[in-house]
Amino acid sequence: PWKPGCRADPLLFRTSARRVRVGRSGPSFREPPSRTARAGAMKFGKMMRATVEARMPAWADYMLDYKQLKRQIKEILRTQAGPGPAEGAEDMPDADPLQRFTDLLDGEVEKINDFYMERIEEGVIILHAMTQQVDALVAAGSVDAAQVSGIQRALVSYHFNLLMLQNYVALNFTGVVKILKKLDKKLGSAHRKEYLQSIVNLPFYNCAALGQVVEDTEALFAKLDTAMATATAHLKVPCSQPQADASDVRQGAPMAQSAG
Repeated sequence: PWKPGCRADPLLFRTSARRVRVGRSGPSFREPPSRTARAGAMKFGKMMRATVEARMPAWADYMLDYKQLKRQIKEILRTQAGPGPAEGAEDMPDADPLQRFTDLLDGEVEKINDFYMERIEEGVIILHAMTQQVDALVAAGSVDAAQVSGIQRALVSYHFNLLMLQNYVALNFTGVVKILKKLDKKLGSAHRKEYLQSIVNLPFYNCAALGQVVEDTEALFAKLDTAMATATAHLKVPCSQPQADASDVRQGAPMAQSAG
């Protein structure tokens, strides 16, 4: 899933005028006030699909199935409205529609959390390898332009993937919050608060590991820059002018003649 060769896209975190923020209260989107009305014109489900298709198509199978969860809410409403057959009800005739929704959401959250943890574990291994490369370069005390350039490109690509993972987490978490809000609105219930409290300790919710890896990567950038600056400074030799023989200067002899 990591793509070392992909290029950073400055529009990655500006889908539908929304900006990504990952904080202590959970990952979320922060929307600029000046574009609120424009962003609200597109429903979240469509915005989510468009974002995935445009920015992270390789991760599509690991995104929250928002559409299926919406269908499950409709099934709950149909069941409450009357005894008529609901779509898919014949497969689980004795199951409570609300329980089916909860089970489906549990499965989606587990899928997202597992994918997040796999990317973090993979990322830690990659960061460790790059840290060893930088440490070796610093210990050598010399500047190898080709090696430094290669490490810089790897760090830029790696950092981009971390930012894309932040976007992945924020987008999915926003989907979880919105589908629970929709459920509460339709049923007049308060499931959202209780459910979010139940997942507050999941790694993908608090993003502590991702935040630490991002900080370590940026620190490695700084360490490489410092090492380059130090090594370059050692290579600089002060300029000096050739000095003429004192007797030649007194006699006004040309430099070429004094050299001969």
